Formats: sequence, C-alpha cells, structure tokens
Amino acid sequence: MKLSQKLVEEAIIEIAGREGVMVYKVLKDKENVNEFLIAEKLKLTINQIRNIIYKFEQYNLITSTRKKDRKKGWYIYFFTLNKKQIEDLVLQLKKKKINILKKQLEREGAHDFYSCPNKCMRLTIENAMEHQFMCAECGSLLEPEDKEKNITKIKKGIKELEEEFTKITA
Repeated sequence: MKLSQKLVEEAIIEIAGREGVMVYKVLKDKENVNEFLIAEKLKLTINQIRNIIYKFEQYNLITSTRKKDRKKGWYIYFFTLNKKQIEDLVLQLKKKKINILKKQLEREGAHDFYSCPNKCMRLTIENAMEHQFMCAECGSLLEPEDKEKNITKIKKGIKELEEEFTKITA
C-alpha cells in the first residue's frame, strides 16, 4: 500500500497538530533520532517534542529506546517511525470518519432541525419548541433547516471517504 504524503500529513495533523508533521518529517527516513536533536532542529522545547511524541505513541507510530547519559544521569530517548502503523492510522481515521458520518446521517434522517440564522445554535424540533423557537444565545427566531440538503451533503461525504478508503486499500 502506497500512501500519498498528503494523506499521511492530514492524519498526523489530526492526531498531533502542525508541529506533529514537522516531527514526522524529521523522523521520516531515519532511525534512533535523539529527542534533543529533534527539539533543536525544530526550535521547539523538549516538553513540546515530548507532548507530540506521546500523541504518536498513543497510535504506536514510533518505537523508542533510551540510554542513560553518564554525565547527567538522565535518560535520553531515541525515536524511530513505525511506517506500517502510519498506514494503519490513515485507514483507521478514514473508517472513523465514515462511521461518524453514518451516525450523523441516521440522526439527520430521524429528526427535524431548526437553527439560528446567526449560527448560534442548532436544535431538534422538540428542543426548539421548548425554547419557543427562539435562540437562547441571541434571541433570533429559529429557522427550519432543509433536511434533504443536509442528508445529501452527508451522503456525498460518505461516498467520497469510502472511495478514498477503497483507493488506499486497493
């Protein structure tokens, strides 16, 4: 399976933010990279690097080894990317997005929604009735949403994600 750089970076942004992509690029084709070297290259603090690394570890994107610094007595960590897990992460996040959209589609089909013209809030018809069809934030009159338009948009999103997923796994 060959993933585009764009897909990998989107997945990393989702789990670790923009700085995560910078760390990924430093680690990309190297093994056992010192955490202090990563911090120095990216001009980030060790704590920022470690926070990103923790996020990577939650998805098993990296492996690490540690060695004790003989002078200071501290442990220094060295990191290597796990490329197979990056592929799995991209697939896992696509599946998750598809499932979220499918649940949203069910909810959209089961309820009628009303929303504030100022985008303050969105309520089911039952909740809108409790508020006398008035926005609790700004006091505007709630307007009915076009149910079919929302459903079509969600279906389109599901179709696009499923096509991407199929392309990746083919």
